[in-house]
Amino acid sequence: DFIELVEEDVRDHVKNTFLENAPIIRTSSATGEGIRHLKDVLFSEIARVDSNKNHLPFRLPVDRVFSMGGFGTVVTGTLIEGTVRTGEQVEVYPGQKKARVRGIQVHETAVDVASHGQRVALNLAGLHKDDLDRGDTLAPEGSLLGTNLLDVSVSALPDTRFSISHNMRVHLFHGAREVLARVVLLDKDILEAGDTAFAQLRTEEEVFTKYGDRFVIRFYSPLETIGGGIIVDPLPSKRKRFRDTNEEDFTRMGGDDLSLRLALAIEHGSERLDPLTVAYYRAGIQREQSKALLDELVSRGLVIVLNERVAIGTKELASLSAKAVAVLERFHEAEPLEQGMRREELRTRLLPRANLQLSDLVIDRLKERQVIDVHEGLVARHGFSVTLTAEQEDTLKALEQAFIKAGYLPPTPEEIRLETGGKINSDQYLSLLINRGVLIRLTPQILMHRDHVDEAWRIVREAIDTNGSITLAEFRDHLDASRKFAIAILEYFDKLKRTRLVDDARQFYPQKEG
Repeated sequence: DFIELVEEDVRDHVKNTFLENAPIIRTSSATGEGIRHLKDVLFSEIARVDSNKNHLPFRLPVDRVFSMGGFGTVVTGTLIEGTVRTGEQVEVYPGQKKARVRGIQVHETAVDVASHGQRVALNLAGLHKDDLDRGDTLAPEGSLLGTNLLDVSVSALPDTRFSISHNMRVHLFHGAREVLARVVLLDKDILEAGDTAFAQLRTEEEVFTKYGDRFVIRFYSPLETIGGGIIVDPLPSKRKRFRDTNEEDFTRMGGDDLSLRLALAIEHGSERLDPLTVAYYRAGIQREQSKALLDELVSRGLVIVLNERVAIGTKELASLSAKAVAVLERFHEAEPLEQGMRREELRTRLLPRANLQLSDLVIDRLKERQVIDVHEGLVARHGFSVTLTAEQEDTLKALEQAFIKAGYLPPTPEEIRLETGGKINSDQYLSLLINRGVLIRLTPQILMHRDHVDEAWRIVREAIDTNGSITLAEFRDHLDASRKFAIAILEYFDKLKRTRLVDDARQFYPQKEG
């Protein structure tokens, strides 16, 4: 009867915890009763442990740091993922300090390798004891990403005397680390005891977590445990409350469908064009799973791969296409004589938070899809062309004639502006002549009619064919031009790799064989 009471008491103590439905094994250390059964149950449970965690990058939350004479800095903790080996390079998070594993002990026995689930002590070379703190995490270099935002599923304890209110300041415990954070409830104002909700934790210090990690929260003061939960996105953007999409996002990210999780991570990273490695990290996708999942999303038309490093959601690219058309329509309406908007300006309008080189990939993809046209660094709506009135055509022809007449002493854009007295937007007309190929921009301040540039090239080509080279003085005499304009023309040919300067004369640029 007494043992029945003990079992009932144990059940009461573990009620509403992860041990609530765990088997209770009756054993006796005196008689050995139940020991074999206990071993069988333990081996059965061990077999259910996720062995895949051995293949992950190792992760060790540090719960103790000390120094040993003759050894140096030692840290201890439970290896929650992966395998660590002697000689391995490690990084400390936060702080990103580097060290080398000089030695490993498991239960006071020296080993060369330790696996997840084991209590380990690591002897570290390259770090002083004061370089580490309880709560730091050791992992391979670059394997963890930091943030001050976490999307979580949070549950309040059934027996807590404190409800969790929106924006409540709490102590967040993750691994062996404690930081202060605020709980942003996304679809309610109060989380009562026993309830579960989606929330965003906004931490006061940078944290390094991974998808699926568990956490505990405690009341600010007094320090009582009030709840805990699971991380469903370790690198989210800041969320707004009471958005219709919040619940759907959390349901997808918290679900078991890896492809849906990856699709959402790519979708959410599209405005920054996050690397695929970040999307995999957010969705908890391992390297060996990534290619097959990405290929599946591409075949289903959910994502578009821009290059080997970056993908974008199909809906997000369609949205950017519509936005690009709208931006360019407004531009063409406001600047009817301009051939297009500067590429970098459209890039900034469409993807202000993205890396410039990566945003160029989107511009190129919009061009491929015939959403936009790109010419000489200018972007226009696909099919757009400048339409001039008869009066504007006359002005354009008059401006062209001015450059023809000027020969090798062309006016500068500033001189054109002064001559027209502001009656026309001369910069727009000049841009139009450049885009039509009538004027050549030799330098930012020197424009010249194409006919004169072509004639100059004929002179250079014939001189080199005849004499093997041409000097600046010889070229200037042929043109009857000033040194300034002669240099501009020759350097333009150099830039086109038609010629090159050897000593003090121009020769043909060497042509590649084959």
